[in-house]
Amino acid sequence: MPPRRFFLPIFVCAVLLLASCAGPPVRNLASDAAMIKAGQTSRQELSQLLGEPDERQTGANGQEIWIYHEKEKSRLKTAPVIGRLFSPRNEETLTVVIRDNVVFAAQYGAIAYDRQSWKNDFEWQKGKK
Repeated sequence: MPPRRFFLPIFVCAVLLLASCAGPPVRNLASDAAMIKAGQTSRQELSQLLGEPDERQTGANGQEIWIYHEKEKSRLKTAPVIGRLFSPRNEETLTVVIRDNVVFAAQYGAIAYDRQSWKNDFEWQKGKK
């Protein structure tokens, strides 16, 4: 097989593999939360850093509450049998309270769905009636 014919299939495979890695950027709320300084970060800086919030609420005394959500959407993690080989699905939330156009407070939280698996485990109750 001439070198040119051998090179083309390898080149096509490489392009396809690299193209499959492309996707929308993923927001990392944990690192974003670390950049927010209560009492220092302005509303405009917050908007530039994180973009528009997923939810907006109005709190007491006219405070604005911006809520950012990030949920893992990997289909492989929910697949039967092989899904256990991947890390658990997570959900992250960043709640930011804005008062007088300055961040008053920011709270980050995350939960892994497999940590709730204890709800279906009633083995310890079988012996009791």
